[in-house]
Amino acid sequence: METFIALIGAISLGLRLYQIEHPNHVCWDEVHFGKYASYYINRTLFFDVHPPLGKIIFALSGYMTGYEGDFNYNKPGDVMRSVQYVGMRQVSALFGSAVVPISAATVWELSSSPIATILTAFFILSDTALTVMSRFILLDSILLFYMSLSCYCYVKHTKSRPFSSSWWLHLCGCGVSLACTVGVKFVGLFVVALIGLSVIGDLWKIVGNKSIPLEQFVQHILARIYTLIFIPVFVYCSIYVLHFIALSSSGPGDSFYSSVFQTSIINNPLYHAKMPEYVAYGSEITLKNYRTAGGYLHSHPQHYPKEFGAHMQQVTSYSQRHEGNHWILGAVSKELQNTNEHVYIKDGDSILLQHKQTKEWLYSVDEPAPLTHRQSRVGCYSDTSDNKNNMFKIKVVHGHQDDGRISPIYSVFQMIHINQNCSLSCKGRELPNWAPGQQEVTCNSDVSSQPASLWNIEEIFDARLPIIRLDWKHSRPTFFSRLIEAHLVMFANNRNLKPKLEEFRSRPWMWPLAYKGQLFSVEPHILMLGNPVTHVLILLLFVPTSYLFLRDMIIYQRSKAYKDTDKSLFTNILKVYRQMGWLGLAWLLHYLPFWPMTRVLYPHHYLPAYVFSCMFTGVSADHLLKRFISLFKPSTASVIQYFGVVLLCASTAASFYIMSPIVYGYDSDAEDNPMLKYQVNTHWDF
Repeated sequence: METFIALIGAISLGLRLYQIEHPNHVCWDEVHFGKYASYYINRTLFFDVHPPLGKIIFALSGYMTGYEGDFNYNKPGDVMRSVQYVGMRQVSALFGSAVVPISAATVWELSSSPIATILTAFFILSDTALTVMSRFILLDSILLFYMSLSCYCYVKHTKSRPFSSSWWLHLCGCGVSLACTVGVKFVGLFVVALIGLSVIGDLWKIVGNKSIPLEQFVQHILARIYTLIFIPVFVYCSIYVLHFIALSSSGPGDSFYSSVFQTSIINNPLYHAKMPEYVAYGSEITLKNYRTAGGYLHSHPQHYPKEFGAHMQQVTSYSQRHEGNHWILGAVSKELQNTNEHVYIKDGDSILLQHKQTKEWLYSVDEPAPLTHRQSRVGCYSDTSDNKNNMFKIKVVHGHQDDGRISPIYSVFQMIHINQNCSLSCKGRELPNWAPGQQEVTCNSDVSSQPASLWNIEEIFDARLPIIRLDWKHSRPTFFSRLIEAHLVMFANNRNLKPKLEEFRSRPWMWPLAYKGQLFSVEPHILMLGNPVTHVLILLLFVPTSYLFLRDMIIYQRSKAYKDTDKSLFTNILKVYRQMGWLGLAWLLHYLPFWPMTRVLYPHHYLPAYVFSCMFTGVSADHLLKRFISLFKPSTASVIQYFGVVLLCASTAASFYIMSPIVYGYDSDAEDNPMLKYQVNTHWDF
């Protein structure tokens, strides 16, 4: 069987490397992950909603194959030179091709059945969606590799003698693979849950085994804590050590992070920042929302649409540095307005905020905000004859001096509207197309110090005030504080990934049906769509498998027929059901969590669950075939079994051959479009 697994791995690699240089333009999400590899090579900070391991692997592979990070990956369709992408695609193919033999080896270790192993290998090998995903610069092939390796190591360790070298090796390998899986994408947490539940089940069996002394049971627990908790945490943190070292210089991702975080980024304006130690009336400042991934208080000349009060200039939150983020701190009292001396602002003082670019004043009125109607609208207005709606009181939450003075970066405060007793807030709600890429700012009547209502001054521009280097008085953020903030920012932005109005919304019910694919390239036409024959087989074989399981369990419970007449038969059947139960649990854990998600989803989100469904179907098809041939004479049964296996493998392989144009590309506009005659579903977009 080892020879077969090696052979199937070689075939898998060949299918993925074939014409991998075509097309020679950016396809689909290569626009993101190719660009991220460039950022790593150039050591400039960027932001992405996924952990860094997969992108580090692509950057390293690109660098080692001669790519210098000199291509921008601006949009799909941009033409590339071979050195700019082929090496990274080849690494993706290498990881993706390994999923087939690793999954087959897992089934072999789990079931010891050659037929189940062969069927699993063919089901995964012949899937067109898996082949397409591993031919481009995308994270999914790396994710599937580490996910499959985690499961293989876990299953292999359960077959080894406890505390033997093989047992320790595979348990440690499982821990490292789990860390790497999560280090590529957070959906790796689903396989962590699978292994965690499996370990709990294993320990429950051990504690019920009277032949195992208590001391050895404690050793089992400690071994799993070390290999499946300590080692994965260490590996995962090490990934972020590499990440922070590699992305040490300022880049487009700076503003996603807090002002304190930015003090650790080389070439960032806040790195070794020199500015006034405290803020004063008349200072020019920028204000950053203290909420995770908070933006800057921003305004611009455009007014709100008429239904929201067209007389008011828009005030929003914007994630990037911009001249529209600059404000002048004004005093309320006439005495302070007319003085030439600088007067520091302190906790409890009242202020006015004038937008530097438009000269208008920050303003709030007791009218509904554009999106959050229970909160008051915030805008800018030029009329200063009545300051009641322009006045805000500073309420410092933490970081002020003993005398109440406010520091840039480190002092965190609320701005309480004096007239309405509401707090200037931003909860991150995206505004419509009249303010693209910006978030709603409101005045919230709840004046408790929640993160959305907290602000800090990021920069001060005031030639009147003495300048110091702020890091002389304040320490930089620690590794763990940066690690925690990086994750909070990723989680916050992941939740905000909503589908666009014109975008097709892929839903989980569509995935097992191969209802619709994902277009990767228009010309040549490349479509990520699962092998329809394999998808149909998985669904069809699930029905008799479920029937047999229920029938067997009912018979055993009511009459105990197997137990009384042929105990070994029931033991073998129960063993197969346990194997299918574990694989079925793996499928459920990787599939069901997507149902309640409101974020944008794509067909490739089903691929981890699909791999487990192929493994489940390989075991269940083997079981069904054995139960069916048991009705015939041995000589006839062997022929039927051979014919059944060949039929299943040949049908999936033939379907892959027929569907191969969508993998390697074809001219969809040609009069003799080879795929139109196979388009049984109009959503397949052939």
